[in-house]
Amino acid sequence: MAFILIKGRFHVVGYSPDGDSIRFQAYNLEHWSKLQGISPELNEENHAQIRLIGIDSLETHFRQCQQSVKWALNAAHFLLESLEIDEVKWNEEKNIIISAQDKIEGFILVKKTDQHGRPLAFVFKGEIDHPDGEEFFLPINLFFESVNYQSLLSGQSYPTYYRGIAPTLRKKMTWAVNQARKNKKGLWEFDLTNHGFNVWDLFDEEKTVIILPKLFRRLVSYLETSDNLDYFKHSVVKSEKVLILPNKRKKLFRDIIIQDEHFFKLSELPEDLVYL
Repeated sequence: MAFILIKGRFHVVGYSPDGDSIRFQAYNLEHWSKLQGISPELNEENHAQIRLIGIDSLETHFRQCQQSVKWALNAAHFLLESLEIDEVKWNEEKNIIISAQDKIEGFILVKKTDQHGRPLAFVFKGEIDHPDGEEFFLPINLFFESVNYQSLLSGQSYPTYYRGIAPTLRKKMTWAVNQARKNKKGLWEFDLTNHGFNVWDLFDEEKTVIILPKLFRRLVSYLETSDNLDYFKHSVVKSEKVLILPNKRKKLFRDIIIQDEHFFKLSELPEDLVYL
């Protein structure tokens, strides 16, 4: 699968990286123009917010709500350690890094941006012997070294697939997920996405309920305006469709949400969904 190779440095000081996003400064800003989609959103330091493709870690600050702080921070620490960003110190609230061994060299493989102008990328530490800014066909052995793949293999993130990930890569990522779940690594020891959970337990002080972040975000967004769960499924966007693997059946995302009053679960495994 072909990507644009962009070399640069990762930045975390003053930012709030989590397990699936981090700031990155390209050595050559002209390379951003080679991506499909809207132009990457760069701040005054020319740092772009990179979104790691294919994974979704627990929410640390979605609309003032958090999932399990322990596992959300574990995913963030995994990302930082994978990129060899050391001596990390967070503020008291654990939502902003105040100091670290920053500006670590690395590279990303990216084709396009999302609707927010975030480049969707496979992320790597270190150097690579290939020209910066050129089209690059991702070899499978390098793919296995990506932070994306390793995060799934270690049980630090959920798989979240969109169109654009080659089926061969997606299958490898799903294999990593299955291994992590089988061995109860990371969040899979506690995941309740398909087992079921009480929605109000998402907001208890301990925050021990761990579920797919996409479902968490939908519930939080709804509960901002209403605490009557009777209308929740009707509130989920009608155009939000999923392709269910391996039989490639299409359904609305809301139709795979099983609700019994305030108890919820998904009828399909996260790795069997491709969001359309």
